[in-house]
Amino acid sequence: MKTGSIDRSDPEVIDLVLGEGDGSLRHAARGSLRAACAVPLLFGLGALLAFPVSAVMLFAGTGWGPVLVTTGIAGGLAVVVMTALYLYTVLFLEVHRLRLSPAPAPTAFTVVRGVRAVRRARPQPLTGLRHVRIDHTIVEPYDGDPSPGTVTRILTVLLEHGRIAPVHLPWGTDTAALHRELQEVLAPAVPVDLFVRRLRRKPLPPEDHHAGIPFGALGHGGSTGGGGS
Repeated sequence: MKTGSIDRSDPEVIDLVLGEGDGSLRHAARGSLRAACAVPLLFGLGALLAFPVSAVMLFAGTGWGPVLVTTGIAGGLAVVVMTALYLYTVLFLEVHRLRLSPAPAPTAFTVVRGVRAVRRARPQPLTGLRHVRIDHTIVEPYDGDPSPGTVTRILTVLLEHGRIAPVHLPWGTDTAALHRELQEVLAPAVPVDLFVRRLRRKPLPPEDHHAGIPFGALGHGGSTGGGGS
């Protein structure tokens, strides 16, 4: 399901979808595949970062053998470190859903992070969910603006303990409908607010063509003040 939607497919819980995937091993396998595909790029990045050291070694007359070894070690370290960080994020940190239970009248919530088979979070009392906020900002172009208007929709979930990064809702999300659904599920225990702002982009100030020109380069002007001699 798309980010920002309410999933009621399980009769026992209500899920607020906060990201791709569902915390399954299949999702982790897809993440591992993406990490494997990025290995050549990571190796090249590590080798590039080692270029200054390699250049110094060449100028010192070390020869190509040690330089290639150094480059290979740097590339290998980059692959190991970045792959480990990515897999750790996928397995333990990535937020998928805010799970509310029981479905008829939630009294607890669970933040579904990482892979459920690896990390099982305990339900917390609903009082630990401090605030849910939806920001819908519309920026309209000014008259004659060549750039189109922009629309951003951000969902923020504030917890008593811990943190969930703000989520950018996809294009076309009905924020009013999402607000109503969340209020039906969470109110009055948890405040749910929708803030809609409509702004107009301001035109850029005209360029000062005299900026940066040394004093005196424009010639001498007459004085406007009166002065007798």
